[in-house]
Amino acid sequence: MKRIIYLWVLFSFSNSFSQQKSEVKEKREIGLEIQKYPVGTITVITYNYFFKETWAMRFRVGGNFANRKDESGFNDDEKANGFGGSFGINKYVRSGNGNFIFGANVDVWNMWTKWIDYSEIPQNGKTYTLVIQPWINAGYLYNFSKKFNAGIYLGFGREINVITDGENVGQGLMGSLTLSGNYKLN
Repeated sequence: MKRIIYLWVLFSFSNSFSQQKSEVKEKREIGLEIQKYPVGTITVITYNYFFKETWAMRFRVGGNFANRKDESGFNDDEKANGFGGSFGINKYVRSGNGNFIFGANVDVWNMWTKWIDYSEIPQNGKTYTLVIQPWINAGYLYNFSKKFNAGIYLGFGREINVITDGENVGQGLMGSLTLSGNYKLN
């Protein structure tokens, strides 16, 4: 009889534990973003993993396209493109039919820049840079349905050329405007 009671208690405890675990809802989102900054555009696919109800780890992968023209301080014309990604964290604050978001992320880009100098003896070339861009962001995401949200946010960051192979090219402080759309996977 003790064995039956022991097995029943053990079964009840394990069944209760598994029910509690299944009630915890894992939240994940996949989305698209277009981030516009003064001399370029970043287009990315995003993945948000909520490790708490209002906190998400954020991953992005995509392309970065810049046209600095003569604003780099180094060359008369610079056009760059590259690929990369980022890792970050977002805090969600419920408001109305959506969420205010506050976040920070670090982008890493492989960029190839074609540049031209129109001096007495015109020169041109191509430079590779490994770029790191730390960002802080704030904005609002509106819930259009239980599965889809979209919004806009502002960012402030810095472009830092960590590795440069070739002539120096532009870097510095920048702001951005991002349009975002997300689909909830569960």
